[in-house]
Amino acid sequence: MSTELSPTDAEQLRQLLARFSHAFDNADDEALGTVFAPDGVIELARTGAVFTGLAEIRAFAKELGAESPDHQTLDSVLTPDPDGTVSGRSRYLVLLADGAVHNGEYHDRYVRTPDGWRIAHRRSVPRYPLARRH
Repeated sequence: MSTELSPTDAEQLRQLLARFSHAFDNADDEALGTVFAPDGVIELARTGAVFTGLAEIRAFAKELGAESPDHQTLDSVLTPDPDGTVSGRSRYLVLLADGAVHNGEYHDRYVRTPDGWRIAHRRSVPRYPLARRH
C-alpha cells in the first residue's frame, strides 16, 4: 500500500470534509449518507457519547435542531494507513447559537466505499473553551 495519497484521493477526502459541515449542520439525511459510512461512528470525547450507524448520526444531527452549532473544518492532515484506510486529523471551529466560539480536533478514519470515501469513525476532542452542548 502506498504511503502517499493520490491527488484524486486527497481532493475527494477534502471534499468529504467540506460536505460534513453542510450535511451535519443542516441535518440533511441524504447528504449525511454521502459523508458517513453506513456503520460510521461519532464519538464525543468530552461526554463519552457515541453515535453508531447512520440512523443514530442522523438522529443526533436532528436533535440539535435550530440551535445546532455551525462547524468549520480546517487544517486537515491526511495519512494513508497500510490497511487502505486513511487517518485524518483536523482542527475545527464551532459557532454556537449564542455567538460563543469553541475549537477542537477531529480524529478521523476514512474508508473507501463503492460510493466514494466516507468517515468510518470521528472522535471529536474539544480544546477550549469547552462546548456547553453534548
